[in-house]
Amino acid sequence: MSKEYLTYVRKYADLYDGERDIFIKDLTPGPRKYDTKQVRAVIARSAKDLPGADTLWVRSEMGVLDPQPWAIKIVKELPDYVKGRPYTDVFSCMNR
Repeated sequence: MSKEYLTYVRKYADLYDGERDIFIKDLTPGPRKYDTKQVRAVIARSAKDLPGADTLWVRSEMGVLDPQPWAIKIVKELPDYVKGRPYTDVFSCMNR
């Protein structure tokens, strides 16, 4: 049985076919439903382009659901964190 996942994008143009790192939510019923994980995955606009793949639903930043699901094959689960600098308020240094 195919699994289903959900991801959010700022712009649909940011999503493209091929391998990439992506955050997904697991939609499998049960206690782990909606768990978020970062994965390296191959995604395709159509399931026919990626045989044996799971379903990936895509929502915009505002929550609008793309009516046509994508296909996803998870290559590797990545760490729960993203390397980078901690958050800083860009306005905290203004008007000092």
